[in-house]
Amino acid sequence: MQEYRQFMVKCAFQTVQFANGSEFLKGKTPERQFCVIESVRIGPFLPRTRLIERVDCMIRANRRVKQKEIADEVGISKEQVHHIVTTVLGYRKVSARWVPRQLTVEMKARRKDMCTQLLERYNAEGEAFLERILTGDESWVHHYDPECKAQSMEYRHKTSPPPRKFKVVASAREVLFTVFWDMEGVVYMTFLEQGQTVNSERYISTLQALKLRLRHVQRDKDSILQHDNLHPHTSRQTQEALRQLELTTLPHPAYSSNLAPF
Repeated sequence: MQEYRQFMVKCAFQTVQFANGSEFLKGKTPERQFCVIESVRIGPFLPRTRLIERVDCMIRANRRVKQKEIADEVGISKEQVHHIVTTVLGYRKVSARWVPRQLTVEMKARRKDMCTQLLERYNAEGEAFLERILTGDESWVHHYDPECKAQSMEYRHKTSPPPRKFKVVASAREVLFTVFWDMEGVVYMTFLEQGQTVNSERYISTLQALKLRLRHVQRDKDSILQHDNLHPHTSRQTQEALRQLELTTLPHPAYSSNLAPF
């Protein structure tokens, strides 16, 4: 019981100290607050500038260093390390951003040249250039064709029990979805039949269907196709089919899916 009372008195005393400290620091700049906290917690053993430089050097040496490791090394509290790192030095911890691929110097140079060509063409033709661009992409999507209630109807006698239809049926699967669109919206889309793979022959048949769709909407003469450089898109067989279909294409650098206009 005596230990409990001493603990409560200690907590009350610390609460009064924190309250008085908050009132004392109110209205002061972050730098001035740091000086006050430093004089109370550290004392005159380590100058402020040397302390900040030491923390900064530890961060520059190891960008993944933890604040607890800095506090143990320097000999100050974790709260003060957080104040130095975020307020005084202005650091913030960020996660790595995922990118599709690390580009080489040659890839970056080719990407710059192609972007310059596209920009020069836009400056020469204006918005009419963007209106003519037709881009496409493939993606795997979940596919499920549910059976409606009318399709499940069966002939039964009056005394026979009705058929049962379960709500959960494990028949979902993935299919490859191919879509082409312009600045107005979707122009053509198709699904890959199950058991088939995307190769040059399959992509050529898709381009032939796209050509018929463009002819139907009277856009087969002025459309410009921009697709990525996957092998089915850049093979000799596909390039020959593009010439026969009279489909004009735009250059597209490797691993640059973010260069699509729409």
